Amino acid sequence: MLKVSVTEDSAAVAMEVEGRVAGPWVDELQQCWQREQARAAGRAISVHLSAVTFIDDAGKQLLSRMFQHGVKLQGKGCMVRAIVAAITGRAEGECSAAPDSPNERRETAKPLHEK
Repeated sequence: MLKVSVTEDSAAVAMEVEGRVAGPWVDELQQCWQREQARAAGRAISVHLSAVTFIDDAGKQLLSRMFQHGVKLQGKGCMVRAIVAAITGRAEGECSAAPDSPNERRETAKPLHEK
């Protein structure tokens, strides 16, 4: 399933994408993009991959084509940010927590049996 919500103002068009960018949904996203591109009249287009759960190879190729045509890609979540970083060449795909951050999870291994 794929959901695309479009918001626009005088300067830009934003497409919010949710769901899977895979299989038949890749063609659906392409059609949405082409429709918005025709309506944009020179305004910037951005694609926010906010709640995307999976992107297949065809989806990655489409996002790459969109980027090559000037679309700004933004991702949320480690997998999506890594894919966006690979397409755009930016390093925002890194998802490791900073040392001693409150989100860092530390676990220590304890031996099951001591001899």
